[in-house]
Amino acid sequence: MRALRLPLPGYDLALRAGAGFFTLFAAYLSVKMGAQIGFGLVLVMAFFAACVLGFLLAPHWTVALMIPVFAFIPAAKVLVAPKIGPLKDVVTLGAIVATLAVLVLEPSKERRRLLPDRWVLLAVGLLLGLYVVNVGGGHGIAWAQGLRLTAEPLLLLLAGLTLPKPRRTLRYAAVSFVATACVAAAYGLFQQAVGKWTLVGYGYSFYSQVRSYNSHLRSFGTFDDPFAYAAFLLFAIAILLFWTRRGVLAAACGTLLLCGLAVSFVRTAALITVALAGLWLARKGFASSSVLVMVAAIAAMGSILVTGASATKTTSYQSGSTSLTLNGRTSAWKAALGPPSGWPFGRGVGKVGTAAYRTTYKLVAGPTAMGAAQAVDSGYLATIADVGLVGLAVLLGLFARLIMLGLAGLRRGHKSSWLAVAMLVVLMLDAVTRSSFTGFPTAFLGLLIVGVALSASAEADRAAVLAAAGAPR
Repeated sequence: MRALRLPLPGYDLALRAGAGFFTLFAAYLSVKMGAQIGFGLVLVMAFFAACVLGFLLAPHWTVALMIPVFAFIPAAKVLVAPKIGPLKDVVTLGAIVATLAVLVLEPSKERRRLLPDRWVLLAVGLLLGLYVVNVGGGHGIAWAQGLRLTAEPLLLLLAGLTLPKPRRTLRYAAVSFVATACVAAAYGLFQQAVGKWTLVGYGYSFYSQVRSYNSHLRSFGTFDDPFAYAAFLLFAIAILLFWTRRGVLAAACGTLLLCGLAVSFVRTAALITVALAGLWLARKGFASSSVLVMVAAIAAMGSILVTGASATKTTSYQSGSTSLTLNGRTSAWKAALGPPSGWPFGRGVGKVGTAAYRTTYKLVAGPTAMGAAQAVDSGYLATIADVGLVGLAVLLGLFARLIMLGLAGLRRGHKSSWLAVAMLVVLMLDAVTRSSFTGFPTAFLGLLIVGVALSASAEADRAAVLAAAGAPR
């Protein structure tokens, strides 16, 4: 007798069986609890399920839609509904669950192919382990905020390295990123036209978004501050330089992005632009000139880190129930490092920086919370403050491994590897003067695109091997 065979592969059957179980479970809850479950909760659960299925079945469309959603959430919190912020966490969790589903449900052979680089996995695991253990502090609300803000971008990096169809996903994501950045840049130019008082009338605040530099309004586009706005535009400029084909449309987009970047008045953005120009020279074959330009840009950013971190601060931040002030006698280095006993593993997750700031409010920052500025404005110093020099070494090791993977792709002529390295350059230099490694949406989207680009390069290698062996694709 012929053996009875299932009409579907095991992993596909498991996915559909899981969806059926989820449907039955939701029906059971609706019968048992009835009106106790609000429509909002049902809507959130349905949206989460749609995100998971989207990342599994159509990651190219899902990532392409994710980019404008993340970019417009900060503006939507002010102009539409303050409580829309957690939407990003639902989408991020959907990407993480989809990644786990791919790794668990795929057959073992496919799973080994999709598994990210082991050294990247090890570095991410070690860094998150340091945040979970939190040698320097306890496990309160600030710790939970710090762990979440660090874990979500890192897990999105792994999602980008793992999710299927990376080359197609990267093509859709690149178009979406540039289009979204152009809208943000146009809005930034519009902000210059209407002025700061009109923006305050829209609902923006002098405590948060509306800032000035030498009496000039710093445009912030659809973001919470000019620095996130500038970083997002720099990501899009990197895509135009290293991914998009030259043409009239690309030139128009680049002009708009540069104009939008100029009105942010973020001085370090000029140095990052120089670094991207140096990387572009390397792509064109001018290796010596590229090295000189890149070294000059990195040295300038390093000097900004040293001089800026050594400068005295007059801002305040919240640590638990105590408000602390950097009153001119305390440097940012001291705020990050603390006493020598805390140097190896840090002062504790959430003691200073973004997580400490987030504990001053729940969903929406009020005037009091917005007055409590972040004490550590550098991603590197923030990492030292959270998990010490050990954590910083692990973080730098992670970025070194990602750059090595990108350089390996460069030697094989993959355009996606150039994009991955360019995005890493922007992120790492931007983190000198800003908490970029936990910043929304730049860290979330930047690391996701880096993962997708490196995965696309690996997929191109596999396709080349199959083509050389004469095997069907």
